[in-house]
Amino acid sequence: MASQTLTVLRVKLRIADNYLRGIKKHIWVHLAVGLVITSVLLVGGSVLFYWVFDFLLRQEGFGPPLVERLLGMVLMAFFSMLVFSNLIITLTTTYISKEVEFFLSQPLSYRKIFTLKLGESILYSSWAFLVLSFPIFVSFGTARHVDSSFYSGVVLLIIPFTIIPGALGALVTMVLSAYFPARKTRTLSLVLAVIVIVMIVVMVRLVGGRELVTKTGDVDFDRIMGFLTVGAIPFFPNYWLARGTLALADGRWRDFAYWLAMLTSTALMTVQVCLWLIKPLYYRGWSLARESSSQVEIKGGRSILDRIGALLPVRTPSVRALVVKDMKTFCRDPAQWTQLIILFSLLAIYIASIRNAASESSAIDVLVPKWQMILAFLNMGGTCFILSIFTTRFVYPMLSLEGKQYWIIGLAPIARTRLVWEKYVLSWFVSFVLAESLMVFSNVLLGVEPYIMWLSTVTILIVSFGLTSLSIGLGALTPNFKEDNPARIANGLGGTVCVILSLIYLGAVVALEIPLAARAVLQGIPLLEHFFSSTVSLCLAGLVVINAAVVLLPMHFGLRHWQRIEF
Repeated sequence: MASQTLTVLRVKLRIADNYLRGIKKHIWVHLAVGLVITSVLLVGGSVLFYWVFDFLLRQEGFGPPLVERLLGMVLMAFFSMLVFSNLIITLTTTYISKEVEFFLSQPLSYRKIFTLKLGESILYSSWAFLVLSFPIFVSFGTARHVDSSFYSGVVLLIIPFTIIPGALGALVTMVLSAYFPARKTRTLSLVLAVIVIVMIVVMVRLVGGRELVTKTGDVDFDRIMGFLTVGAIPFFPNYWLARGTLALADGRWRDFAYWLAMLTSTALMTVQVCLWLIKPLYYRGWSLARESSSQVEIKGGRSILDRIGALLPVRTPSVRALVVKDMKTFCRDPAQWTQLIILFSLLAIYIASIRNAASESSAIDVLVPKWQMILAFLNMGGTCFILSIFTTRFVYPMLSLEGKQYWIIGLAPIARTRLVWEKYVLSWFVSFVLAESLMVFSNVLLGVEPYIMWLSTVTILIVSFGLTSLSIGLGALTPNFKEDNPARIANGLGGTVCVILSLIYLGAVVALEIPLAARAVLQGIPLLEHFFSSTVSLCLAGLVVINAAVVLLPMHFGLRHWQRIEF
């Protein structure tokens, strides 16, 4: 058994070595971008959380218990995201992956294969949590003036904490896959989506549906504590991690050992349940995933996507056919839209948090006056960032994916540029609708002033054009026709450059809009005087120049290269 594990690990190392050899020409770009982004996250997050923890801990009476609730709520969000991501990652790596098919053709047991893929899923889903949680624990320890043993103890707590959601995700996926064939991934993903929605509804109930516990003179503090109650449910592992962290900071080693034992025993038990179910369920689910497509009954008539295509306001039949083709291609690729399920789930949690924050506005005003305006501006920046991730991950690879079958489209009497513009309009429309809906809905929940509502909606409109131009233009300028995996295309050199330029573009837009928001809202300057000030005029001119360059230049160079490229 040990030799089998070592053989598989050697194969993994060989795959990693081949991947690094394939990007050695531009590996410095990946390293530089990774180091810069990681450094910004770690340093910026550490400074931010240290300021929050230090400020609260200096408030005698209510500061320390508020920190405990805040820590528990943050860890609750992390735990929820880990469970959601493990659901999808386990489905992809354990059932749909071609690598599993190869392993099952070798003399390897089901138990060994599933255990290895479970570890791989936990590793894939947990690295982001480790990066994002690092500033929280470092800043908390710095604010509490703890010694080095605190950080060693936190590492011991985090290890079983990351295993629990991984095992839970694998357990749910194993049960569902045994009865819903992975071949029918639409049905399975809809079931997963329903589970996610139910969990979100429960969370919203816990967070936002709770009545206030008191109507006394201390109502503000009670409302704040009620707002953070969701992170203090003693049945969830995030609560155990929070209590273990607090015990470490206080030097209560017996309590720390208790919470560590709770996490470790739960992690071992969930993994053991998975191991028990491997024999009756795993091979059954994997076999269903390999059912022949010939068993599917083909029904007459047009599909739903064909009917949607017929309703599109497009006069040219060739463009309508291309739009329907793109929609069908996207829906038939589970690796694409299962990630959208995760994205929408996280956005739903985010909106639920804003809804709850809006209902507790009087409590939050105690700590941060004008917080609605500040949060609305940060919300706009966050929405733009999410939009950049969406366009880089889903829009940039679209033209590269056309390479191997472009000879079919090339036989049709349509210009090459029409394909590019079709993808541009389709991508812009989807991006704009998603981002603008999120922006308007969250602003309505926050009750922002009309000026901020107008500024944020116009910004999303213009930025959606800019980010779509970057993704489509760079996709036409740097296509990768050798790869048919959209995730790998997005992670290549062109995708990395697209991410860098998108972040630079968004940073410039947000920086130039800070004076527009600050002078009108925080300083109370009338709108007419606000627009005629020299500072605002310079910012508006800069925004016009930057957005015009980002919208026009990538498409100009991309279209010119696409017309000359050989397929």
